[in-house]
Amino acid sequence: MDLNTILELKGAGVDTEGALRRFSGNSALYEKFLKKFLTDSTFSEIKKAFEEENRENALMATHTLKGVTANLGMDKMFHLSSSMVDYIRADRFDEAARVYPELEKAYREICRILAND
Repeated sequence: MDLNTILELKGAGVDTEGALRRFSGNSALYEKFLKKFLTDSTFSEIKKAFEEENRENALMATHTLKGVTANLGMDKMFHLSSSMVDYIRADRFDEAARVYPELEKAYREICRILAND
């Protein structure tokens, strides 16, 4: 991963250093999982669940994304998905739905950066 990509990811709320430590300093493995993120279907599952107002599926998919983003150092997305999970669990689905556009924006930005790498 080149320096520009790293800087862009940092600007998008990704803690690349922290994530790299979780990957035991193996940058090739970290990059592999970042690229795999582009093909992961979890975000599309979240989108569908919110469109259908399916609280159970929204909770499962958002919780999955929360874990994935935590492992990959995607702090901004982690915090957004974490608050959404909390809202859904508290039966405040409308508030989770209000956070969704921010999550989508963060997701699209990270995907754009990774796709251009």
